[in-house]
Amino acid sequence: MTPRTRRAAWIAVLLLIIGVLAIGALDTDEPTKDQRASRLEDVFRCPECRGQSVAQSEAPSAKGVKTVIRDLIESGRSDEEIRDHLVASYGKEILLDPEGSGFSGIVWALPVAVALVAVGALVYRFADWRPGSREVTDADRDLVATALDAPQKPRNEHGNDS
Repeated sequence: MTPRTRRAAWIAVLLLIIGVLAIGALDTDEPTKDQRASRLEDVFRCPECRGQSVAQSEAPSAKGVKTVIRDLIESGRSDEEIRDHLVASYGKEILLDPEGSGFSGIVWALPVAVALVAVGALVYRFADWRPGSREVTDADRDLVATALDAPQKPRNEHGNDS
């Protein structure tokens, strides 16, 4: 593959990604009240059974939170107002996901940073790698010959050296 073809392929992939992101960002369909309630129920933790969302739990307190969410939606409150209301009532522990600011931002930023560093390291490491481009040297041949000429230790029945 020539450098020009490779560059064209990367540009095509980049344009595809930008197109998909633009379509997702421009989706302006207004969710129904049930869709909003369902989405909000997935964001909040059940007050009793800390490991589940309100949507997953059948505990009485989770059913109460579902009722509060639906009542607030009916009264015309925004998702942010509903979130603030529930946090004020139950504390920040009701949120399943940590906030993206302050110390909690590290929870979100650290995995992304590690992934970027890992990808960067792989790109750096394999930037000049080409299959079959290495020539066998005389030193390589001598090393193999020495290894083949060395006496082999007998192995036991488990495949380990005796």
